[in-house]
Formats: sequence, C-alpha cells, structure tokens
Amino acid sequence: MLGGEGEMIEFLMSYLQEDNTKLIYLLALILGANIIDFLLGFINARFNKEVKFNSSKAIYGIVRKLIMFIVLIYFIPVALLVPPPIGLGSIYVLFTGYLLSELNSILSHLKLADDGKEKVFAEFISKIFQKKDV
Repeated sequence: MLGGEGEMIEFLMSYLQEDNTKLIYLLALILGANIIDFLLGFINARFNKEVKFNSSKAIYGIVRKLIMFIVLIYFIPVALLVPPPIGLGSIYVLFTGYLLSELNSILSHLKLADDGKEKVFAEFISKIFQKKDV
C-alpha cells in the first residue's frame, strides 16, 4: 500500500486549491469531452449505414472544436483585464457552460438527451453488439 487512504484524495484536491490549476483542470475536462464527442460523431457517420459520411463535415467539426478551444484559451488573459471577481467568474461560467454543452452533445449521440438529431446512434451500437442467430 502506498500510504494512507486519504493520500490520493489529498493529492487530487491539491489541484483544486488555486484558480490557475482549476482552469487547467476544466480545460482538460473540456478537451476530453471534445475528443469523446468527435469520436462518437465520427463513428456514427463512418460506420452507420443510415448516415452518409462526409469528410469535409468531419474536418469542419475538428476545426470548429479547435477554434473554440483557442477562444477559451484566449479568454483567460482577456478576463484578467476585467476587475477580479467579475473576470474570474466569467471564465468559470464560460468554461463550465461549454463543458455542459459538450456533455449534452455526447449524451445526444447516445440518445440520452433529445436535441432533434434524426439518426439514432444507440440503435446502431446495439446492432453491433447483438448476437447473430446462425
């Protein structure tokens, strides 16, 4: 054993003590959500027979996510020009809002949230894992 049971929790909590590490943590969560969202969309478009794959649409999705991530990074020094409680609060609102938007997009790919998408990704995944009768 590496020590006490609380060491891991204390180690992870140390990342959430300062605002700069909280922002890095939020950005890492956003980046992870971006990757998962893109992969689910790509898998759906590429392997689902009901969806016509369009590489330019996939590239547009990557570029849009990349530009949004650059805007999030750019917003940090801009928010420092605003008085401290407002600037820092606006960064947290922007980052949390974008993260929730990405999570909603992931859930909509899995059809756990309704956003009007026509194609059912969950049915496609269930067909892949169904046992074939011989």
